[in-house]
Amino acid sequence: MHINQLNIHNLTSLWKKYGADVVAGEKNSRLMASKSWPYRAWVEGKPNLELQLKHTPQTHRLCTWFEVTKDNENAEALEQLKKHWLVEFEQTAMSIPLSSYQEPDTQHPNFVIERVTNPVQLNDWLVISSEAFKYSIDEKVFTPLLHDTEIEIYIGKVDGKPALSAMLFKTGNVTGLHQMGVSKAFQGQGLAKKTMHFLLNRAKQQSEYMVLQASEMGLPLYRSLGFEPLFELTYFKAK
Repeated sequence: MHINQLNIHNLTSLWKKYGADVVAGEKNSRLMASKSWPYRAWVEGKPNLELQLKHTPQTHRLCTWFEVTKDNENAEALEQLKKHWLVEFEQTAMSIPLSSYQEPDTQHPNFVIERVTNPVQLNDWLVISSEAFKYSIDEKVFTPLLHDTEIEIYIGKVDGKPALSAMLFKTGNVTGLHQMGVSKAFQGQGLAKKTMHFLLNRAKQQSEYMVLQASEMGLPLYRSLGFEPLFELTYFKAK
């Protein structure tokens, strides 16, 4: 697969881990939708705008990753989609070849990153992630992932206080970064960058690439670490 496809495969495979079903299909396209949180809907196979418009549940966020240019058909399809759905937010898909990453020799004695392995740690992790992303995360979705061999959930603590959430998900030769969030009380202290060095080093032990989907706010950090943009993802909600 091309790195673009590897990025999307990692993301949508995680959504399937959370729980998802096929809700409609047509020829070489099928519409997938989450069973509960995070309420995502996306098309696998050949892009199919009509399938999206007809069958995406009104409760869900429709995700597209058109590589839009002025002259291609995706630009027109995206404009048609915007007539029925509102753009809620956008992300930039990014990647870094881990062979090029070198971990700096730094220590942070008051900041500790722990692997989440039990319900008590998971509860703290969910509080941080829910606050950072401004939505409520369903605990029932994440509890089964505690012992999933492809998933590593991490919590960062400052002087023993929960401060940061992050998760790694391995698919093939890539490791995806997800749910990276910092509690409001600890923002502006460089915790995300410290954690990224730890996570990049961990990913380098098992994968060729790290991939992620960055918000506008996160772009400067990821660019500073060597991540390169791949394409844009757009999330829509029903009007």
